Amino acid sequence: MLDILNVVSRLLAFREGRAVRIASNQRIAIRPDALVICPIAMAGEDTTIHIVACGHLGQPADIRCVPDPRYRDDQYDLFEWLGERVERYFEECQQDGTYPQIWLPSSGAVGLLDTLGDRLRFNRENLRVKRFGELLSYATERFPVEGQQALVTATGALRMHFATGQQEAEDEHLGALLVWMRPPAGRNVLAAVAAAEDLPMSVKTDPDFDRNELDPLVSRYNGARKRKATSAELATRASRIEAVLRPVVLRIYEATQDAISLLIQEQLDPIVHLDGLEAREADEFRSFMTSRELGHALPLRDSPKSAAFRLASREDAADGARAALLYGDKVHFERERLAGRILCGIVENPVRTRLSPRRFECRFTVVTEQRMLHVRRRDELYLLADPRMKVVITDVRRNGQIKRVSVLMLQGKRSVGLPVPDQEVSLGSSPPDWNRIIRLRKQMRDRLAQPVWTHQNGQVPDASPTGTPKPADLLAAVEGLR
Repeated sequence: MLDILNVVSRLLAFREGRAVRIASNQRIAIRPDALVICPIAMAGEDTTIHIVACGHLGQPADIRCVPDPRYRDDQYDLFEWLGERVERYFEECQQDGTYPQIWLPSSGAVGLLDTLGDRLRFNRENLRVKRFGELLSYATERFPVEGQQALVTATGALRMHFATGQQEAEDEHLGALLVWMRPPAGRNVLAAVAAAEDLPMSVKTDPDFDRNELDPLVSRYNGARKRKATSAELATRASRIEAVLRPVVLRIYEATQDAISLLIQEQLDPIVHLDGLEAREADEFRSFMTSRELGHALPLRDSPKSAAFRLASREDAADGARAALLYGDKVHFERERLAGRILCGIVENPVRTRLSPRRFECRFTVVTEQRMLHVRRRDELYLLADPRMKVVITDVRRNGQIKRVSVLMLQGKRSVGLPVPDQEVSLGSSPPDWNRIIRLRKQMRDRLAQPVWTHQNGQVPDASPTGTPKPADLLAAVEGLR
């Protein structure tokens, strides 16, 4: 479905010639000890790092370069150097009871580190390199999980809070994105963006640069190495390679630090449940490090049971992240309202009926003119202003543009009370339940104590018909299961 707010914000940014904010609150945590890593791979070698800049938030970069990463020993030296810094940072976070946060320039760097982590964590020749691969795997496997705080891209964080006047795919170029954030005075923003796009901002250098500058230097270095040149000559040729790569990686590192600074300067209040997302991240990190200390190796493939647990965790994380945004960001609230996933209207005909001396039933109707509304009978909704009130929809009636939604209160009769006539209410999904995954894992543990029939040596059990008669109205029976 077309995201109206996204289209409008991009048109507004195009008209104004600068990025516009699309978030009322800060949606992601920025740790003051976050580690910024900006790697550059060799062209045509997707499992290498030619040069890398690494440093903490607000600090200058430490840079390590290898003349030719196709030489395994030299490449492993770089992996050990970078792994030592990542390991030290992880240990500090473990001692403090928090979690590590790694910032990368764009999603291209995520793909590079994901490939490296998947390859290096099974290394049998170098234990330090293997350890580095395992630590990378923690961050890269957390990246697809909604609401995670472990691995953040500068482009992703800016896009989460701002919209530009260009296509979404073009926002992955960090340099162009920063131009929209701070357009140059007296110059057309599109011309400035086009100029910024000529500079590499991901994990690969410019092809013309590779062909005209980098490749001749690497070829001369390899030639000197084959004819067994002196160590002084090899060091000189290696320094020339680093001299041409250093400005490239430094520019990307500084742009990443600049993007983080822009988010900090906005001084947005964090969403209400951001501390819950951080607490979950700390729990995941503690579990990962404990498993490594106990000697449990990362599996190549998940078992059926672990795959089920992982899928359930991702689904729960997605629900929690969406609920955190709904209750913490006004712009996201409006997006959900326009999409019809939130019921907003005026209270009509509130009724409180006594069922017994201590039991009451509270009902009311919500009158709304929303063009888009996706609610059905038996849907359970919560009062967004005070989620202690929980209702269930009993009827939905439409009369032209007017819709009347009848609800029955399930919770909050005393703590919140029955709404008064003409009161404006907004009803939506439940708030984040950070303990639900614990209960879910307990249920799954009991149900998966024995392998399901689909994973019992491929043997399908014989069908055993039940004595339950077929219902006369099959559709009504399915609806009754909701």
